[in-house]
Amino acid sequence: MEKEIEQKMRKKIANKEVYIGMNSTVRAYNKKDLDFIVYAKNISRDMLSALDKLEAKKYVYDGDSEALSIACAKSFNICVLGVKK
Repeated sequence: MEKEIEQKMRKKIANKEVYIGMNSTVRAYNKKDLDFIVYAKNISRDMLSALDKLEAKKYVYDGDSEALSIACAKSFNICVLGVKK
């Protein structure tokens, strides 16, 4: 993941301007409220296939879902993160 994208993601996380999880991200996409999507390296093929159907910018996080959850300061694994506009 590019440094610039990671910095923007971390800023949005700090400001609570993210959607956590696949369902929330897809709902935000349908409302046209997404800037981009970040997903963990270890995402399932089914989830990746579903994300591929969305015409949004997507970035692979450099870590797995556990590392993404740590970046979001959450106690549960996060596979998909939608970043608000």
